[in-house]
Amino acid sequence: MTDQLQWQGEDVIVAVATGPRIPARTFHWLCSLAQLTSRQLVAVEHKQDANGFNGEFNLRTVGPEEFREVMVTYFSQKGFTNTLVKREQRVIEWAAY
Repeated sequence: MTDQLQWQGEDVIVAVATGPRIPARTFHWLCSLAQLTSRQLVAVEHKQDANGFNGEFNLRTVGPEEFREVMVTYFSQKGFTNTLVKREQRVIEWAAY
């Protein structure tokens, strides 16, 4: 989604897992999109237990440290319980052909 959040006046790419995790290939594609469009990326992966979604989440961000901190605060204020926050270091990894 690109119309749900803004950071410093710019749209943020928001990815929400439909299961417990965003598939690696999908996340890689989203990282590429973020770089190509000069947008920040926040990915939310929900924690589940035997009863389904339990309110905990893993948060992955692509952007500066300040962006990560703002996203952690934002999602915490929305009632999510943070279990893991990961700032992605490498956005794109080039494959050798």
